[in-house]
Amino acid sequence: MLFKLSKRNVQRSIKDYSIYFFTLALGVCIFYIFNSVEAQTALMDMSDNQKSLMKMSTRIIEIVSVFVSFILGFLIIYANNFIIKKRNREFGIYMTLGISRSKIAFMLFYETIIVGIMSLAVGLFLGVFLSQGLASVTAKLFAIDMKKYQFVFSKEACIKTIIDFSIMFFITMILNFIVVSRYKLINLINAQRKNEKLKGTNLILSVVLFIISIVCLGFAYKLILENALINIGDDTFKLSILLGVVGTILFFRSLAGFFIKLVQNDKNLYLKNLNTFTLRQLNSRINTNYISMSIICLMLFISIGMYSTAIGLKKSIESSTELQTPYDVTVTESYKRGEKTHFSNEKLSEILKKLDFNVNDYSNEYIDYNFYNSPVGFIKMFENTSDDFLSKQIKFMMDSNIPIIKLSDYNKLNKIQGNSPIDLKDKEVILVTNISAMENPIKEYIKNNKNIKIGNDEFKINKNYQYQSLKNDLAKNDFVTFVVEDKYADKHEISQKCLSFNYEGNKKDTENKITKYLEKSENKQIQYQKDNGSSLMFISKQVVLEINMSNSAMFLYIGLYIGIIFLISSAAVLALNQLSGATESLGRYEILKKLGVSSKMIKRSIFIQVFIYFSLPIALALVHSYFGIKVANNVVKMFGDYDTVGTNVGAVLSICVIYAIYFFGTYKAYKRIVNKNN
Repeated sequence: MLFKLSKRNVQRSIKDYSIYFFTLALGVCIFYIFNSVEAQTALMDMSDNQKSLMKMSTRIIEIVSVFVSFILGFLIIYANNFIIKKRNREFGIYMTLGISRSKIAFMLFYETIIVGIMSLAVGLFLGVFLSQGLASVTAKLFAIDMKKYQFVFSKEACIKTIIDFSIMFFITMILNFIVVSRYKLINLINAQRKNEKLKGTNLILSVVLFIISIVCLGFAYKLILENALINIGDDTFKLSILLGVVGTILFFRSLAGFFIKLVQNDKNLYLKNLNTFTLRQLNSRINTNYISMSIICLMLFISIGMYSTAIGLKKSIESSTELQTPYDVTVTESYKRGEKTHFSNEKLSEILKKLDFNVNDYSNEYIDYNFYNSPVGFIKMFENTSDDFLSKQIKFMMDSNIPIIKLSDYNKLNKIQGNSPIDLKDKEVILVTNISAMENPIKEYIKNNKNIKIGNDEFKINKNYQYQSLKNDLAKNDFVTFVVEDKYADKHEISQKCLSFNYEGNKKDTENKITKYLEKSENKQIQYQKDNGSSLMFISKQVVLEINMSNSAMFLYIGLYIGIIFLISSAAVLALNQLSGATESLGRYEILKKLGVSSKMIKRSIFIQVFIYFSLPIALALVHSYFGIKVANNVVKMFGDYDTVGTNVGAVLSICVIYAIYFFGTYKAYKRIVNKNN
């Protein structure tokens, strides 16, 4: 009997709360998709390095999934609380008819099981099929040709999804038992009447709080722009976060009184159609739910920021790979920062021969070259820069001496890269960088300084700086390098030995040969490094490409994962707030009908209420995001160049489309509730 009643209740409510069921199913779907990444990639033809990197990415996704579980768990509990409140009068009638609290609790227990099974079934069904598309995206990110399609079902992801969501629903059941055990019949019967009471607002207090909120947000934006994410441990960063949160809460707290008084000043607008009723409805909802609206606004801000920055990082990392690796392989010998260097006079290619690595077996053309340690410090050179980003970053940077490379070596490297050689006059220096964020500071330095002193020699600065990499590296970190004539470079100590070359013949086979050599000679290399105190590193273009692809995939997955979950959770809570308000306001709509108000005017009033209620959190979130993304873009550009405007606009538009779907769904559900009861 109770199970049949529970089933009927779910069927009756599913249309009114279809948004909640849709969000639950979508949450299950997304949870399964991202936890099935490992199973999807297991069938791909990946290198050992790619498999290792992908395994690390999936471990990070697993950690993020724990956080996502808490967010979805909060959504389920929050939504369940709203639905129970909406049904207080219904439960009161059950108790009047003699149904005990324990039976009502068991009825809710059955309802939760039905909803849980439905959302899990639909979500897993969608997740299994949509995850096949994720496999194609992953293959594209890793530049893997999927010649043969194979349907993949991840048993582990399915079990994990079922267990996690079962725990969430079980906690919901326990909370339902606790809530029902505290029910009092008189409170349930009068629940509708209590809900209709409006809280008063103090105009002066609202205006003061609104001004304080604007000041807090203004200072928060100012501090975050000054910090520029250079040092997130700094007090200014922490203060900007605190002021941002406080300012957001005060903004929504002040709206209830401030907004209504602002519109009341325009009598023509205030008294037109049902605007008086609409405004007071909004006033009631905002005044009651300002905390949840503040949290939703901050969640939307995180969603927009994560979504757009993740896409930006992916594109930035991908764009930097070619510049980051001008050769197929670079081998380096170097000492730890701060350690005394004692390089031998041998070329690196000769040293490697003793370690059974003959570069002639892999390439017909290679270059041995050195970087030399100049006495010029980076911070000293650019301490007076007017560049906004570098001037902030330089305060937190560890100082390092700018390296020097011989002109002859530089021209040999240019030849391999397919660039023209350069000529320098006696005591002339040219500046080289591979970081786009350094281009403006270097231009400024060249403009303001005709000469630079390097050791005991003074050099004229060539007006044309070079934007290129001189060796393969795991990250673009060649802030500045001096190119001078050979005789001047020889005056300084060697800071790093390098050997760069491109493969001959089949690149894949040659790459595999080097990988096998490194595995075979690992003990010899370790012994050499112990004996000399230096470290040898082989950096191939393929390895850097694989690392960059793995990093871009990881940033993209985590950004989309958290971004989408935050977005649908925020939109679902807003929808539930409005639908709960619709139920509480049924008496008011009945009065409007009796007074002869047309259905068209009521629909218009509902549309305005839902539109403004949905618009307020995302409007402020977009303002937050403007400053947040502006700061994040400066950091992202350190990885490479990309179209920040196009990426950010595209990300925001896609978020707004999903948000708009929730808005229209809420509007239709709101109308259905009102029409069904009138």
